[in-house]
Amino acid sequence: MTFRRWGLALSGWAALAAVTFLPDGQVLRAVVTTAFLLVCPGLAAARWARPRALRVRDRTALLETGVLALTLSVSMAALVAEALFLWDAFTVTRVLLALACVTSVLALLPGPGRGRPASRAVPDPE
Repeated sequence: MTFRRWGLALSGWAALAAVTFLPDGQVLRAVVTTAFLLVCPGLAAARWARPRALRVRDRTALLETGVLALTLSVSMAALVAEALFLWDAFTVTRVLLALACVTSVLALLPGPGRGRPASRAVPDPE
């Protein structure tokens, strides 16, 4: 497991800690929370669903991943916030808690086909 995956998994908990412990109106609280909400849930989802690893030199793939991460992050945040609004349970802390859990799970799980080596089919000796 790489440092990037652990950093991604802990990013939501850092944002939750910033909202919980930093005073209202502090710039650091807003920056950490906004950065998490705009990037991290979508990046974890894109990392988990991507069928292959990206090459560092492929700028098009990096831009595609960035746009996909931003789109997925905003979509996930909107869905969680709307669900909590409909249940009359909306707070920033609850939204961050839900997104931190989802981000951690997606960041720490191996992607589809990455967890175990591929099994080789053995032909029937008939």
